[in-house]
Amino acid sequence: MENKTEILTKINSGDALLIAEAVQTIQESGDLNIAASLLDLLANIKDTHVITTISNLLADIKETRFRELLIQKLQNTTDTNTQSILLRIIWESSLDYSPYLTTFLHLLQEENFAVAFEASTVIENMVHNLSDEQFEQLHELLHRFPEEKAYLIENIHEEMNCKEK
Repeated sequence: MENKTEILTKINSGDALLIAEAVQTIQESGDLNIAASLLDLLANIKDTHVITTISNLLADIKETRFRELLIQKLQNTTDTNTQSILLRIIWESSLDYSPYLTTFLHLLQEENFAVAFEASTVIENMVHNLSDEQFEQLHELLHRFPEEKAYLIENIHEEMNCKEK
């Protein structure tokens, strides 16, 4: 694999061709070290196309150890834009993030609309992977959910009803 610094330089260049080359290199021979660097880089990128490209790349990672990296980054990030991006990566991923239900519930309850909306999408997508205990925890919380945020949990309710059937 190319030097990690070279890859990150290409991504930061803003040049679509160099970014495409870096993404291809990562897809062909990437490792978790570059994934961690890309997660750190997301907060500093302003170009939405580059953010989308990196987000899609990270969402395709199948290595289960990546979950811990991503969750740790999410828990340590206070920037709501970056939180939203990280949550989008999670709900687009095929990895099971249900062990982190409490993290997503916290974001759903406590954060601004954009982050809460992304967290609700993550929860909605994981309903069918929840243990019985987690399902009950979610059920309890949703019945105590503030009325002013009720629209955020409508789809979660629908998924929960599908699982109960």
